[in-house]
Amino acid sequence: VGLTPKPYDFMFWTNVFMLASSSIVAVATRQLFSGYKFCAQNPKILDNILRFAACSAFGQSFIFYTIANFDPLVCTTVTTTRKIFSVLLSIVLKGHSLNSQGWTGVAIASSGILGELEDKYT
Repeated sequence: VGLTPKPYDFMFWTNVFMLASSSIVAVATRQLFSGYKFCAQNPKILDNILRFAACSAFGQSFIFYTIANFDPLVCTTVTTTRKIFSVLLSIVLKGHSLNSQGWTGVAIASSGILGELEDKYT
């Protein structure tokens, strides 16, 4: 009571719970040892898994910092903005395309962010 959790406390306990959950599921579905064997036989995949985990931890650090120091709405705004820019960069840099439904989604999400900024700064 009266303790303020730090962002890395949230991150640690979330990851402990996810490790426990995924371990239970891997054992229950009998995939734990076959997964280990696959990684042992394919060392390149283990390298990819470790890189993915490092990137995930780096991204989680920002998310939990934002939630702990601001509020969930700010985190949602940051996350949505990042996703919009990811889609737009994918279109520009990689030549991907969106159909009209996709562009409608981008427009709606962008309108929501712009509306929130307008409310905040006017």
